Amino acid sequence: MTRLRIDSTRTTRATEVRNLVILGGSGDVGQRLIRLFSANGEWKIWAVSRRRRPADSAHPNLVAMTLDVAHHGVARALPEDAIVINLTEATPPRLVAEILTRGGTFLDTSATPNYVDGLAKAADGKSGRLVTGVGTVPGLSTLMGADLTRDARVRTVRVGLELGMGRHYGQAAAEWIFRALGQPYDDPATGRSILPGTNPWKFSFAQNEAPRMALDVAFPDKGIFPNGREGCVRHYLAGDPPLVTRFFAVSKWLGLGRWMAGHSLRLAEFSHWLPPIGPIRTRMAAVAFDRDDNEIGSHLFEGGDQADLTAAMILLAVEALRTGDVRQTGGNTIVDHLELAQALNGLRRHFPDVQTSHTTT
Repeated sequence: MTRLRIDSTRTTRATEVRNLVILGGSGDVGQRLIRLFSANGEWKIWAVSRRRRPADSAHPNLVAMTLDVAHHGVARALPEDAIVINLTEATPPRLVAEILTRGGTFLDTSATPNYVDGLAKAADGKSGRLVTGVGTVPGLSTLMGADLTRDARVRTVRVGLELGMGRHYGQAAAEWIFRALGQPYDDPATGRSILPGTNPWKFSFAQNEAPRMALDVAFPDKGIFPNGREGCVRHYLAGDPPLVTRFFAVSKWLGLGRWMAGHSLRLAEFSHWLPPIGPIRTRMAAVAFDRDDNEIGSHLFEGGDQADLTAAMILLAVEALRTGDVRQTGGNTIVDHLELAQALNGLRRHFPDVQTSHTTT
């Protein structure tokens, strides 16, 4: 498994300790974040969990808190001057609004479009700053798509994510996969509600590799096309090995999609009893097309564990926020703070084996 490398030359100890709140601190990504930020004594980390304390609770600069973020008044238990990182879609928009009203900074990694839309509405008119798409997908994938749309000819971007099944993902991530592959979503071109897998697509996730099928799902797409530009973004999800994708495709054909979404909690728990198969890696492909559906260009990315990549992307976002335009308020996205080249260079500091490629047609 790929491990995060802490680059001590990139951090400096300050006389003032800064507060970092992690909502969902006991989860898969949360544990990696605690290790990343605990290596730098500049941060005091507040790890918030609804049910259990984080496993890495021995760090002297870590405060482990058990709080139900859905309850009223939670904001009063959190430090006011903190950067808040949201790793759970159980966080209600009203809590986000409270944090932003008192001038806080809120980073969100969520992958459900309706939830992200709710957070964006909560940020309207607030003095704080909400940054969405701080993760892998959305996040790094958003930067890949946004880089392609610099070409004014681009009208459609297709983004494919392939997850290696060589390890068991965290409970929240596993639940999300079952929900995303079974819950109807609004087609980005027609606006009609359709079931995932209705319009699959084949991606070559690596050069000189045969295309692999991926199933259409809903991901947030804010930031990929510049404001005011006409465009359509389609997202797809695949498993590695491909038989995982075929399994979900057959389940959809049998009409089990809505059932999977409704039983995502139990299915996620059951999946942890199954043996891991396939590699531990994350691959993404972003492909751009013009208005006649001719391919213009593409970006390919291959890295290690998805949770490690997400934690590293969050770290890069925090670094960019601290050196960027502090006047930005309200809702914005990762593309307002990072460019693709910056993100890739930062990821290579942590993962020397990251592979990327760009092609232009």
